[in-house]
Amino acid sequence: MEFGADLGITQDDIEKISPQITFITTNADIEAIALVSFEGYQIAFSSLPHYNVDADQFCGQISAILLTGRSTIQTLFQEDLDEIIVRAENGYIVISNAGKFVIMCAGTIIDTMMKTVKVMRVAANNLKKIFEGR
Repeated sequence: MEFGADLGITQDDIEKISPQITFITTNADIEAIALVSFEGYQIAFSSLPHYNVDADQFCGQISAILLTGRSTIQTLFQEDLDEIIVRAENGYIVISNAGKFVIMCAGTIIDTMMKTVKVMRVAANNLKKIFEGR
């Protein structure tokens, strides 16, 4: 079985996803990034060597945060979740709905957080278009 086959991801899809991940890592000041299914299935993960995080744990946490966020937004506004921003004194995470997938980034440079949000919105919208109707 090929990587991602159980999610309907082909080699051609991976080649389309890759530039979007590169776009984020090139244009945002982040320490970690993951592309996952809404259930937390890891598609891609990368982090800087000094950012000591377990990929499976990171992706699992995304799933837990998404479950709560999606439920809350659906209950309050009867809408789909677009993004979640969680900020602490020394860091933040941004989770963006990318259609079939979710992108999560973690960063520690608070001053560039909104730039990261904007970059992720562009990539998420591009990924939505790639997988529209699938």
